Amino acid sequence: MAAPQPSKGPLAGRVIVVDPGHGGKDSGARAGTLYESDVVLAIGKQAAAALRAQGAKVVLSRTSAANLERTANGGNLQRMNLAARVALAERVKADLFLSIHANKYSNYPSAHGAQVFLGETPTPEQQRLAESLMAELGPLTDSTRMIDGRRPLYLMRHLKVTAALIEVGFLSNPRELALMTQPEYQRKLGDAVARAVVSYYKTAPVPQPEPKAAPKKVRPLPKPAKRRIALQVPLTRPYMSPSRA
Repeated sequence: MAAPQPSKGPLAGRVIVVDPGHGGKDSGARAGTLYESDVVLAIGKQAAAALRAQGAKVVLSRTSAANLERTANGGNLQRMNLAARVALAERVKADLFLSIHANKYSNYPSAHGAQVFLGETPTPEQQRLAESLMAELGPLTDSTRMIDGRRPLYLMRHLKVTAALIEVGFLSNPRELALMTQPEYQRKLGDAVARAVVSYYKTAPVPQPEPKAAPKKVRPLPKPAKRRIALQVPLTRPYMSPSRA
């Protein structure tokens, strides 16, 4: 049996977790009979396929309506599901974590467009990832929404890898709701996410080698001063010839 060939493409060697938000009893936002968890699962699968096509190893946090942690045992089910996602990212040694969601704002049905959330204290890498995502998703969803780096988000606080929470649109907007249920639009959203990730890695700053410290100048040891040694000549009696003795 031939050994599996290494992946090729700009994302070869990268491990990316694609997390369709919610799942199971935690269905997220709802629009009529449509649940956020179902919409983002379809979009997440499209994003995963597009990222694999670019060479990445992709791990989906869920591939069905079920969630990661199915039994709460009296605890907070949503919190346990989020903790399971953090554990998954650590277990697969992820390089990147993308959590996909859909927004809802019932009092403002004209609200539309994608937005990226980074938590309270985003790193420069998170900010750069968010900018790449909005550069692709903004034009596709006609969004001018700002990147949000102010909200306390469990995933952003506990994940140890570069991560972003992506709201791909609004279930409360009738036009966007209709689009997000169409397979072709779901594919476009997935492709946009993959292009953004490729751009993020392409624009990564090249680490500069640390400058070598100049060798310290070693001062030569001073030459020892020449010491004049006085010869001690033993005193002897002066020679006297016998004739003078």
